[in-house]
Amino acid sequence: MTPLRPLVRSLLRPAPRPVDPHRDPAASTRLLTEVMERPLDPGYAAAARRRAGTGRPPTRATRTATVLALLAVGVLLAVAGSRAAGPAADRGRTQLVERIEDGTARADDLADRAAALQDGNARLAASLGGAPAASADAAASALEVAAAATPVTGPGLRVVLDDAPTPEAGAGATSGRVVDRDVQLVVNGLWAAGAEAVAVNGQRLGALSSVRAAGEAILVDYRPLTPPYTVSAVGDPAALQTAFAASVAGRYLQVLRDNYGVRTEVGTADALELPAARLDLRSARAGAVGQ
Repeated sequence: MTPLRPLVRSLLRPAPRPVDPHRDPAASTRLLTEVMERPLDPGYAAAARRRAGTGRPPTRATRTATVLALLAVGVLLAVAGSRAAGPAADRGRTQLVERIEDGTARADDLADRAAALQDGNARLAASLGGAPAASADAAASALEVAAAATPVTGPGLRVVLDDAPTPEAGAGATSGRVVDRDVQLVVNGLWAAGAEAVAVNGQRLGALSSVRAAGEAILVDYRPLTPPYTVSAVGDPAALQTAFAASVAGRYLQVLRDNYGVRTEVGTADALELPAARLDLRSARAGAVGQ
């Protein structure tokens, strides 16, 4: 009996093909050999030989297309880089702005609470009645005005400072910008001229107030301000204007105008409203008036 497996293999094995005696054995590999030896199309090679024979450089259209392609690649790389770095910078700036706004809101809330407590103290003092209470209330009111602990209204002088419209280029590019010492000189000049109360952009100045710089920003009691800077002073308008113009601060403003292009304006006002200052007492304690 013939084994089954060899029989199946013999049935599945294809029949041998007849061999053509005139067929070239290397014909099956000729196409592959031609591709390996001559990868460039003969037509392209012929065109390159003709251009080299004439000595003509690449056409203007070819050069323009190459330059435009390089520019497009550069723009794509620049856009990709900026998009990668932009979101991180935007997030950092947004977080910083949010922190500043939160801190400003907390400071405003504390100032409102302090004003409400001061009003409550005033009402309690008035309810006591009698001459001693009236005398104490008058003395307390005077001290509150001097300490900038209460809002005030009245006529006075207004001084406005603003950056130069077109700062000079070069090393003195910042000379036309208003800085913290400019505001300090104006404030001190108004105090010396007889001002009873002073505020900068609505920020009341008291005994503990400060005008300083943080980078390019001007801070009043750690609150950043933006130009123009308006310094308001309550007092006798005519006396304030005359004394301020003759002071060092008045002459300093003239120098800023003439030499650096800083825009300044000095004028009287019939009614100024100055808020109370934010007080942060660390060493002072309440005591009896007259002691």
